[in-house]
Amino acid sequence: MLFLLSFVFTASSGQVKRWTLQECIDYAISNNLQIGQNNLQVRTAENNLLTSKANVLPSINGQSNYTYNTGRRIDPFTNTFANSRVLSQNYSVSSNVNLFSGFTNTQTILANQLSVIAAKYNNEQLKNNIALNVTNAFLQIILADELLIIATNQQNLTKDQSARGKLLYEAGRTAKGDFLQTEAQLATEELNVVNARNRLELTYLTIVQLLALETTENFEIVKPDFSKTPIELPAYNVRNVYLTAVSNQPGILGADYQVKSAEHTLKAVRGNYYPSLSAFGGLGTGYSELSRKIIGYDTQSQNIGSINGQPINIDVQVPITELTPFSDQVNQNFNRTFGLSLNVPILNGFATRSRVTQQKIALDNAKLNSGIAKNQLLLDIQTAYFDAKSAFERYRATEKSVLALQEAFTYIQQRFDVGMVNAFEYTTSKNQLTAAQSNLAQARYEFILRVKVLDFYQGKPITL
Repeated sequence: MLFLLSFVFTASSGQVKRWTLQECIDYAISNNLQIGQNNLQVRTAENNLLTSKANVLPSINGQSNYTYNTGRRIDPFTNTFANSRVLSQNYSVSSNVNLFSGFTNTQTILANQLSVIAAKYNNEQLKNNIALNVTNAFLQIILADELLIIATNQQNLTKDQSARGKLLYEAGRTAKGDFLQTEAQLATEELNVVNARNRLELTYLTIVQLLALETTENFEIVKPDFSKTPIELPAYNVRNVYLTAVSNQPGILGADYQVKSAEHTLKAVRGNYYPSLSAFGGLGTGYSELSRKIIGYDTQSQNIGSINGQPINIDVQVPITELTPFSDQVNQNFNRTFGLSLNVPILNGFATRSRVTQQKIALDNAKLNSGIAKNQLLLDIQTAYFDAKSAFERYRATEKSVLALQEAFTYIQQRFDVGMVNAFEYTTSKNQLTAAQSNLAQARYEFILRVKVLDFYQGKPITL
């Protein structure tokens, strides 16, 4: 955070920010949109894991009904006929827990755990790729800057020779053609400087784009001192480098974990072939406006017939009732339910078989992806070693060529200064030296980059 605040302050103040390689790598990783997408994939995998773990927990659900009924019906709480509008309420809590389902839940949890690990490794691989790309761009800036220095030095040298050639021509000591040849070479050198400067600006643009910065303005890099860096090819064994890389490269590890995740997912799908056993239970109660309770009795005379025209009456005890209170009904209507449920798959339209077949294909695909990643890693290591070896041999050969051409050019320059060598011979020698110096610089930085790549595959941090 302090680094980012420092960058914002520097950019706003117009000061030049000089970036080290590590600062470039850190900033590129923290501002890369693909890294942001991969972080979301990791979070998605973690959420899937949490969901699969939650599936083994019991399910608990509550329900409440508040009902008005009109028309003739049997009240479920009083078991009597009702013809008027009746209010009834029902409350229940139910639970279900899976006891056995072919270990589907267990295998799904294991598969999702491995998927989380694979997603994190894939994220780390993307960070490593960004680090390599930034390192390459960083070295390209240093190379382009060195080529610009070479081109500028050659231009300055040609300017001096052009001025000296003009004096010799005016003194009549050289031919006009030699003078014009020198002038033409100066124009070529000026074009070379322009091209070298454009290349340097392009390399800056490349790294700025990798860092997701808006402009190259006020952006510079801290150039390491390679003067003491030995150009020696380490005794690499490609096979050993590959075996080391296979055990530490996040991309390879991520692909392997994807295979393991697919294996457990296949086991989880196969679990659907087995019977499943679950336990369930519930609590319930209710309330009805028809529910009444007896609070006393009233004596009433009731006619039961007559004798000789005289009515016969008897006293009858008639109960006095009132609406049963809500709390009493909740207790009276309280009920419990529990049991076991066994589900045996017999025929489900071959749905399970189709899912198993599909997951087998997914497993085979994951294995192929892992094999492809390992083959590509071997190819990358072989190519990096070949490039490093070629750059080393080219550097050694070019180094000798530069020394020889430097001596030859010094000799020709001395003769050219006194008019003993024409401009064509001088220009030819100078161009050969310039080309050799450029090839030497390119071989040096190509070698440094490939060695860093090989070190990276062995788990070593990228430093310059």
